Amino acid sequence: MMDDQVESSQVETVESKELDTESTANKSMASGLSGDTSCTASTPNISSYFNQAVEDDPFGSIVTESTKERSTSAPAHPAPALPSVGESQEQSSIFNNELSNQNPPSVHDVSETVSDVSPAETNRMFDAWIPTETTRRFLVQALATGGKFHLPPDKVLKPRLAMADTQADPVYQETFKLRGEVESQKKQTLNLNNVEQNMSGLQQLIKAECWRSALDLTVILLTNMNQGLQPVGNSMESVISESSMKVWAVRVSLLTKLRMYSIAEAECQQFSHMDSPELHFEFHHQLYPGRNGSMVPFSLRLLYACLPQFLGRHNESLDRLFYIREQVTKILHNLQSGGCEDGGATVISEASRTASLSLWRQRELQVLYTLASGLTDMREFRLATKMYEEILVKDADNACFTYSTLARVCLLMGALKCAEKYFKLSTDACKDEELKAGLALLHSGYLNVCSGNYGQAPALFAKAATHPLLTTLAKNNAAASMLYSEQVKTATLF
Repeated sequence: MMDDQVESSQVETVESKELDTESTANKSMASGLSGDTSCTASTPNISSYFNQAVEDDPFGSIVTESTKERSTSAPAHPAPALPSVGESQEQSSIFNNELSNQNPPSVHDVSETVSDVSPAETNRMFDAWIPTETTRRFLVQALATGGKFHLPPDKVLKPRLAMADTQADPVYQETFKLRGEVESQKKQTLNLNNVEQNMSGLQQLIKAECWRSALDLTVILLTNMNQGLQPVGNSMESVISESSMKVWAVRVSLLTKLRMYSIAEAECQQFSHMDSPELHFEFHHQLYPGRNGSMVPFSLRLLYACLPQFLGRHNESLDRLFYIREQVTKILHNLQSGGCEDGGATVISEASRTASLSLWRQRELQVLYTLASGLTDMREFRLATKMYEEILVKDADNACFTYSTLARVCLLMGALKCAEKYFKLSTDACKDEELKAGLALLHSGYLNVCSGNYGQAPALFAKAATHPLLTTLAKNNAAASMLYSEQVKTATLF
């Protein structure tokens, strides 16, 4: 399936003559700086987990909010971002470092359309998912037997922690080592002893960005749900619930944030590719009467799809992402054909349909941006370019940033003329005059770096940094470009 989909996407977007005539030196200039590479989903904005206007998908912004301060793809009002957590697999430039952290801007304010929809309809559209045929048959049997149905033993989920070690505070340890106990005690941060050991405490730790303490608290919460390292009493007492899945979702996000990719994937794999019957509300219809869909937050699916990429298995990650895209496409088709999300006979109101279409179009863009980011990280530039061109059609409001991204992909290929063309399209598409001026300076800086004019680039980046949206990005690039001309001390001032 993967080969067919990738092959069908392979459309030439840059003239081969142009690529052949561009100097190979341009490629080396665009790939000379080291940096981390990561998938879009790698940088979850966990603090917004507890601040969702709609509680049905509290993970909606965890994965999609990426390192916007380092990417010109940021929307007009970016949310607080976290540092990148991508593990570097190879040398990368300032350009592909930004591209691999590419994230979708906020396409639509879904909360505006959801406000006109009842809570039950909101649950339906956020929880919607199309199960595999095997899972669907199990769900039909569970509903038909009135709660007396039991899965075969090999199908029963028994999620357990793969690691429960207490996470030490590295800042405290280094301060204690270098400055002594007195200085180290001055660092006052939240920990497990300062918060309640419940979801409210987890919220406090996440808001304070105490990631390791928050990870420790997830161990306690899951152990209390009999999903810790070892079962307590009868292992069948451990029941998958909406609450437990929320904790697992936060935990996997924290593990990814802390670069514990192997552990994150091991714990995710216990959930049978996120398609087990136990992960659907219909299977627990006595606990959740009348509720349908999946307990797995959509953004957790996206994060699970990206995990293999952090471990060097890029093709496996693409397979998972293309599967998610296929499912999202089916859901959109069902909605546009007059049905409900899963293709069932449920009758939904026009307001609900409009809100659901808005939500799932946004989710489609999340998948497309993640695919484009992954392809860029794999250095499959032609396919990445094709993906971004598809994004241009579906997300025309952010064409300014997408064109800029396409230009940087061209720089990575060594195609300066192609990059210039896309940079011009980017500034032409920008409606904000101040932002347009900042982007023009930023783009000029990029072109100077790739042309070998290292002395001129820092000044251009410094001027671009005056725009609030571009400050961090421009300063990072100014410092990086100074390294080419051996101005190491000056670069550290940025």
